Amino acid sequence: MGFIWFIAKRIIGNRKHNRSVSGSIISIGIIAIALGVITMLIALGTGVGLKNKIGDKVAAFSGHVRVTALGNSQHQETLKPLDNAISCYNQLQKLPNIAAVQSVAYVPGVILNNTAFDGIVFKGIDENFNSNFFSFFGMSQSIALPTKNEIWISVELAKKLSLKVGDRVPLYFASSQTPMPKRRSCTIIGLFSTGFSDYDDTYILGHLDIVRSLYGWDENQVGAFEIFLHDDHTLDLDTNTIYDSVDALVDVQHIEEQFPEIFNWIRLFGTNISLIIIIMIVVGGVNMITALLVLILEQTQLIGITRVLGAKVGSLQYLFLIQGAYLIGVGLIWGNLIGLGLLFLQHQTGFISLDPGTYYVKEVPIYMDVTTVLWLNGLTLAVCLVLLVLPSFIISRISPTQVLKINP
Repeated sequence: MGFIWFIAKRIIGNRKHNRSVSGSIISIGIIAIALGVITMLIALGTGVGLKNKIGDKVAAFSGHVRVTALGNSQHQETLKPLDNAISCYNQLQKLPNIAAVQSVAYVPGVILNNTAFDGIVFKGIDENFNSNFFSFFGMSQSIALPTKNEIWISVELAKKLSLKVGDRVPLYFASSQTPMPKRRSCTIIGLFSTGFSDYDDTYILGHLDIVRSLYGWDENQVGAFEIFLHDDHTLDLDTNTIYDSVDALVDVQHIEEQFPEIFNWIRLFGTNISLIIIIMIVVGGVNMITALLVLILEQTQLIGITRVLGAKVGSLQYLFLIQGAYLIGVGLIWGNLIGLGLLFLQHQTGFISLDPGTYYVKEVPIYMDVTTVLWLNGLTLAVCLVLLVLPSFIISRISPTQVLKINP
């Protein structure tokens, strides 16, 4: 085995000086591996990053799990109140993996200015509102919680209606108690931007007491509870735990059930990424098969001499697999350097932008960890080496006497 390693090192060491026809083919094989790794890293980094970012944005606005009255189960609006809210809130706070619980209510309405109006969904919040909301969406300044007559609106809605901070605007809400809509005048105290057009074009944040005054709810009634989890990888399990722990007839849904269109869409990222990885590994493996065949055919005299000296076919196969592994390793190194470099550049600068109206983010988000890089490289190396075993069997068909032109 030491003899095989010695020969492999000599061949590899002299490879850079090789100007034969095989040099171009081997270079193409290395480039194919490098390009495949670059493509896989970019697909994984951007695909997983986009998937995580969109999921986190939805959760930041709506929580991971929603608890509401059964009458609201098929609607985003919470026109039917959840009774015994204080007791339910205390029960939820005691559960494991619960990071925060906020009381909310969603009701439809209309916002007016001097010349135009627009339909809205008013989201009532209170002092339990998630304090990380604004920092998550890139707003560094501290914004006070709204009082009963104060609201936050989105930047997009403010542009559409020519509104600014400090303006006082009337809001109108339909009510079954009166034939005419109810009116509440509120002062704009802040602007937000989530990057979700569905949110930014529609939602207004204000105090939960406004909703209570509209529909005659008391302090022990809320529209829903939005629950934030420390770890959302056990979303289904936590949702069932929450449902079993609440002593009331309620509807409990996690965000993937509330927004199936969004999460079905981002699940496609995983399918696309898997297809890209399979295709790139196969393409790289086929190119390396070609390169190894050229190496074997180029070294037929070496094969003949070593076989005459007593080398076994298996040892010679091992010799060329070492060369193949070396070439794959060169491709992996260059692919990782370029691929990870591009991902790092995008993460630092965000030079590739996206349309928020379509992708819900302004720039391509990046996610990559060491474990992912290691298993991706390991998988590529393993699959390519397995594929290289096939052309190595051609060594057994090379006759030493014919190669060395020895008459039997």
